Amino acid sequence: MLLRQAQYGQLRVEIYSTRKEMGAAAAELAASWIRELLTQKEILSLVFASAPSQNEMLEALRSQPGIDWQRIQVFHLDEYVGLGPDHPASFRRYLQDHLLQHVKPRAFHGLDGLAPDLSRECRRYEALLRQYPPDLVFLGIGENGHLAFNDPPACDFEDPVAVKVVQLDETCRLQQVHDGAFPNLEAVPRVALTLTVPFLMSIPRAVIVVPGPTKRQAVKTALEGPIEPACPASILRRHPQAVLFLDQEAASLLSS
Repeated sequence: MLLRQAQYGQLRVEIYSTRKEMGAAAAELAASWIRELLTQKEILSLVFASAPSQNEMLEALRSQPGIDWQRIQVFHLDEYVGLGPDHPASFRRYLQDHLLQHVKPRAFHGLDGLAPDLSRECRRYEALLRQYPPDLVFLGIGENGHLAFNDPPACDFEDPVAVKVVQLDETCRLQQVHDGAFPNLEAVPRVALTLTVPFLMSIPRAVIVVPGPTKRQAVKTALEGPIEPACPASILRRHPQAVLFLDQEAASLLSS
């Protein structure tokens, strides 16, 4: 059940009773946008987040009617350096399990966490993104307020590139343990590849899905604090066509 809607800057926020209802609502909006865009373009490009926060949305999206996945190319937000595509914690593996094997898109363009030359891999992926500009991005918000793997305080709202190599901060790495992706902090990679904040903000539409009590402080800071790199997700309030979907727990600290 939709509990309430609110507006924070340009960002629309919808709060639902449960994770399942939140995910279903996000998938319904995303599907309606995808169907609309497919009437305007022959081939679409979508960028997906890879995290447990997306589970309910992806499950619902897979069964949405009227989406010709053979006309859709799939990209993803980020990837750990040092993990291959078959590693259970890799983001390519996550998308394979939760989306790709179910819908069979036209193409999947993955970030290679095992690339011997990371700078070259960033340039390769950026060239693909420029060749096939994304129409819609699916995002989450990290416990530290990150977007993709743009962690505070290193996040740069003026990044000149679309893809870069980043060092992951400890809060971000602990979140991966909380999510069950790794057994302990030592097992979590320290380096990753990520799409940058300016590139994410350049994507015309965004669906952001953020459930659970561990995200409530990040949500409050992102929506009610200053817009600054100390909370990367705060910049979503400037996105011209984005909707943030929360469950009751993630929204529990909001003032209004």
